[in-house]
Amino acid sequence: MPVKAIPKVSVARNGLGSYIVPCHKIRVNYCNWGGSSKGVREILKSGELNQLGLTKKSIFFEVVKRQGHPSVEFYYNNDSVKDIPVKNMEASDVLKKINQFSQASGAELFKWNHKVLSTNESVRGIWSPMHVAKNDRHKI
Repeated sequence: MPVKAIPKVSVARNGLGSYIVPCHKIRVNYCNWGGSSKGVREILKSGELNQLGLTKKSIFFEVVKRQGHPSVEFYYNNDSVKDIPVKNMEASDVLKKINQFSQASGAELFKWNHKVLSTNESVRGIWSPMHVAKNDRHKI
């Protein structure tokens, strides 16, 4: 009887093969009249956002003019959206926020020393006292 391999689809892991940027879209919301959008308007007038868009070609930039305080929305590949308010920020601070969150993964923050994060199944399998045959359980 021939031995057949079990077909398994390979798991895509970022960094092996080709790198995919986690942030795929950035939406900049600003008001053309309000004073809290001054920093965002300076970025748009000076063309710094255009230069940033040329350096980050894999990210789609969208500029939306609307009423209210300015904000920058980041859309990630894991279907998460982060809305960062940039109210009353200088132009340099807004650019720092865009650079910071465009390089983030979009995942929730948690302590690495308390949780194990793995995409692979356990090598040893699941164990509990109920997974052992009744005859082999420890008796008191």
